[in-house]
Amino acid sequence: MVDFQNDFCRPSTPDQDPAQTQANAEAARKANAFAAEAARLGMRVIYSQQISDPAQITPRQRRWEDDSQLCLAGSAGAELFIAPVPGSRVVRKYRYDIWQSPEFLQVLSDWDIDGLIICGVELTCCVLYAVLGAQEHGFQYTVPIDLVSGMRSSEQTGNSAVRAYLRSAHPAVDQSDELLRAWRAS
Repeated sequence: MVDFQNDFCRPSTPDQDPAQTQANAEAARKANAFAAEAARLGMRVIYSQQISDPAQITPRQRRWEDDSQLCLAGSAGAELFIAPVPGSRVVRKYRYDIWQSPEFLQVLSDWDIDGLIICGVELTCCVLYAVLGAQEHGFQYTVPIDLVSGMRSSEQTGNSAVRAYLRSAHPAVDQSDELLRAWRAS
Protein backbone atom coordinates (compact mmCIF):
# COMPACT_ATOMS: atom_id res chain seq x y z
CA MET A 1 0.00 0.00 0.00
CA VAL A 2 1.91 3.02 -1.26
CA ASP A 3 1.29 6.48 0.21
CA PHE A 4 -2.44 6.64 0.89
CA GLN A 5 -1.95 9.84 2.87
CA ASN A 6 -4.17 12.81 3.61
CA ASP A 7 -2.24 15.17 1.33
CA PHE A 8 -2.95 12.90 -1.63
CA CYS A 9 -6.51 11.90 -0.71
CA ARG A 10 -8.04 15.09 0.71
CA PRO A 11 -7.86 18.53 -0.88
CA SER A 12 -5.64 20.54 1.46
CA THR A 13 -4.55 23.42 -0.77
CA PRO A 14 -6.48 25.57 -3.25
CA ASP A 15 -4.34 24.36 -6.17
CA GLN A 16 -5.30 20.69 -5.67
CA ASP A 17 -7.91 19.24 -7.99
CA PRO A 18 -10.81 18.01 -5.79
CA ALA A 19 -11.81 15.47 -8.45
CA GLN A 20 -8.35 13.92 -8.33
CA THR A 21 -8.10 13.79 -4.58
CA GLN A 22 -11.55 12.15 -4.68
CA ALA A 23 -10.22 9.57 -7.16
CA ASN A 24 -7.23 8.98 -4.88
CA ALA A 25 -9.54 8.66 -1.87
CA GLU A 26 -11.68 6.11 -3.69
CA ALA A 27 -8.57 4.10 -4.66
CA ALA A 28 -7.39 4.26 -1.04
CA ARG A 29 -10.69 3.02 0.36
CA LYS A 30 -10.92 0.22 -2.19
CA ALA A 31 -7.29 -0.79 -1.59
CA ASN A 32 -7.84 -0.83 2.16
CA ALA A 33 -10.91 -3.06 1.77
CA PHE A 34 -8.78 -5.32 -0.44
CA ALA A 35 -6.03 -5.31 2.24
CA ALA A 36 -8.53 -6.23 4.96
CA GLU A 37 -9.77 -9.20 2.95
CA ALA A 38 -6.23 -10.23 2.01
CA ALA A 39 -5.21 -10.10 5.68
CA ARG A 40 -8.27 -12.20 6.59
CA LEU A 41 -7.02 -14.75 4.04
CA GLY A 42 -3.59 -14.84 5.70
CA MET A 43 -1.66 -12.28 3.66
CA ARG A 44 0.64 -9.69 5.24
CA VAL A 45 -0.04 -5.99 4.68
CA ILE A 46 2.52 -3.17 4.64
CA TYR A 47 1.64 0.52 4.30
CA SER A 48 4.22 3.07 3.24
CA GLN A 49 4.09 6.63 4.47
CA GLN A 50 6.13 9.23 2.66
CA ILE A 51 7.44 11.87 5.03
CA SER A 52 8.98 15.13 3.85
CA ASP A 53 11.83 15.74 6.25
CA PRO A 54 14.87 17.62 4.92
CA ALA A 55 17.06 16.04 7.60
CA GLN A 56 16.43 12.59 6.09
CA ILE A 57 17.44 13.32 2.48
CA THR A 58 20.60 14.37 0.70
CA PRO A 59 21.40 17.95 -0.27
CA ARG A 60 20.83 17.01 -3.92
CA GLN A 61 17.38 15.65 -3.12
CA ARG A 62 16.55 18.76 -1.06
CA ARG A 63 16.95 20.87 -4.21
CA TRP A 64 13.74 19.26 -5.49
CA GLU A 65 11.84 19.49 -2.23
CA ASP A 66 12.37 23.14 -1.24
CA ASP A 67 8.87 24.34 -2.13
CA SER A 68 6.94 21.16 -1.46
CA GLN A 69 4.40 21.26 1.33
CA LEU A 70 3.23 17.68 0.77
CA CYS A 71 3.50 15.19 3.61
CA LEU A 72 5.57 17.43 5.87
CA ALA A 73 6.89 15.63 8.94
CA GLY A 74 4.46 16.07 11.83
CA SER A 75 1.64 17.47 9.69
CA ALA A 76 -1.88 16.10 9.35
CA GLY A 77 -1.21 15.79 5.61
CA ALA A 78 1.50 13.21 6.27
CA GLU A 79 -0.87 10.96 8.23
CA LEU A 80 -2.49 7.98 6.54
CA PHE A 81 -5.92 8.70 5.05
CA ILE A 82 -7.03 5.16 5.87
CA ALA A 83 -6.70 3.20 9.09
CA PRO A 84 -4.22 0.33 8.66
CA VAL A 85 -5.76 -3.12 8.94
CA PRO A 86 -5.03 -5.05 12.16
CA GLY A 87 -1.70 -6.85 12.09
CA SER A 88 -0.25 -4.67 9.34
CA ARG A 89 2.94 -2.62 9.50
CA VAL A 90 3.46 1.02 8.55
CA VAL A 91 6.91 1.93 7.24
CA ARG A 92 8.27 5.39 6.55
CA LYS A 93 10.11 6.54 3.48
CA TYR A 94 11.61 9.93 2.77
CA ARG A 95 11.51 10.02 -1.01
CA TYR A 96 9.55 8.25 -3.73
CA ASP A 97 11.43 4.94 -3.69
CA ILE A 98 10.17 2.55 -1.00
CA TRP A 99 13.20 0.37 -1.65
CA GLN A 100 15.36 3.06 -0.02
CA SER A 101 13.51 2.57 3.28
CA PRO A 102 15.44 0.42 5.76
CA GLU A 103 12.16 -0.16 7.65
CA PHE A 104 10.53 -1.61 4.53
CA LEU A 105 13.46 -3.90 3.80
CA GLN A 106 13.46 -5.08 7.41
CA VAL A 107 9.75 -5.94 7.34
CA LEU A 108 10.22 -7.90 4.11
CA SER A 109 13.00 -9.85 5.80
CA ASP A 110 11.20 -10.30 9.14
CA TRP A 111 8.08 -11.62 7.43
CA ASP A 112 10.02 -13.62 4.80
CA ILE A 113 8.02 -12.01 2.01
CA ASP A 114 8.68 -13.13 -1.55
CA GLY A 115 5.66 -11.69 -3.38
CA LEU A 116 4.02 -8.28 -3.43
CA ILE A 117 0.69 -6.83 -4.49
CA ILE A 118 1.46 -3.18 -5.17
CA CYS A 119 -1.24 -0.51 -4.96
CA GLY A 120 -1.19 3.19 -4.18
CA VAL A 121 -1.36 6.77 -5.33
CA GLU A 122 1.11 8.83 -7.27
CA LEU A 123 1.39 6.29 -10.03
CA THR A 124 4.08 8.14 -12.01
CA CYS A 125 6.54 8.18 -9.13
CA CYS A 126 5.94 6.25 -5.90
CA VAL A 127 4.00 3.32 -7.36
CA LEU A 128 6.32 3.07 -10.36
CA TYR A 129 9.41 3.04 -8.11
CA ALA A 130 7.83 0.28 -6.00
CA VAL A 131 7.18 -1.81 -9.12
CA LEU A 132 10.62 -1.28 -10.63
CA GLY A 133 12.28 -2.02 -7.28
CA ALA A 134 10.31 -5.24 -6.87
CA GLN A 135 11.50 -6.35 -10.28
CA GLU A 136 15.09 -5.28 -9.61
CA HIS A 137 15.19 -7.06 -6.24
CA GLY A 138 13.76 -10.29 -7.66
CA PHE A 139 10.36 -10.27 -5.96
CA GLN A 140 7.24 -11.74 -7.49
CA TYR A 141 4.66 -8.99 -7.78
CA THR A 142 1.51 -7.81 -9.47
CA VAL A 143 -0.29 -4.50 -9.73
CA PRO A 144 -4.09 -4.39 -9.56
CA ILE A 145 -4.81 -1.46 -11.87
CA ASP A 146 -8.06 -0.69 -10.03
CA LEU A 147 -6.06 -0.01 -6.85
CA VAL A 148 -3.75 2.69 -8.21
CA SER A 149 -4.35 6.37 -8.82
CA GLY A 150 -2.43 9.53 -9.57
CA MET A 151 -2.69 13.28 -9.82
CA ARG A 152 -4.94 14.37 -12.68
CA SER A 153 -2.43 16.96 -13.98
CA SER A 154 -0.54 14.08 -15.59
CA GLU A 155 -3.54 11.84 -16.34
CA GLN A 156 -3.41 12.37 -20.11
CA THR A 157 0.33 11.74 -20.26
CA GLY A 158 2.20 10.30 -17.31
CA ASN A 159 -0.45 8.26 -15.54
CA SER A 160 -1.94 6.78 -18.69
CA ALA A 161 1.57 5.96 -19.96
CA VAL A 162 2.48 4.23 -16.69
CA ARG A 163 -0.79 2.25 -16.70
CA ALA A 164 -0.07 1.11 -20.28
CA TYR A 165 3.51 0.27 -19.32
CA LEU A 166 2.39 -1.78 -16.32
CA ARG A 167 -0.11 -3.71 -18.43
CA SER A 168 2.42 -4.43 -21.17
CA ALA A 169 5.67 -5.03 -19.30
CA HIS A 170 4.77 -6.05 -15.74
CA PRO A 171 2.44 -8.50 -14.06
CA ALA A 172 -0.82 -6.61 -13.68
CA VAL A 173 -4.50 -7.37 -13.34
CA ASP A 174 -7.27 -4.91 -14.09
CA GLN A 175 -9.45 -5.92 -11.14
CA SER A 176 -8.22 -6.81 -7.66
CA ASP A 177 -11.21 -9.12 -7.23
CA GLU A 178 -9.41 -11.57 -9.54
CA LEU A 179 -6.68 -11.99 -6.93
CA LEU A 180 -9.12 -12.44 -4.06
CA ARG A 181 -11.07 -15.08 -6.00
CA ALA A 182 -7.84 -16.98 -6.71
CA TRP A 183 -6.75 -16.83 -3.06
CA ARG A 184 -10.14 -17.97 -1.83
CA ALA A 185 -10.06 -20.91 -4.23
CA SER A 186 -6.63 -22.09 -3.05
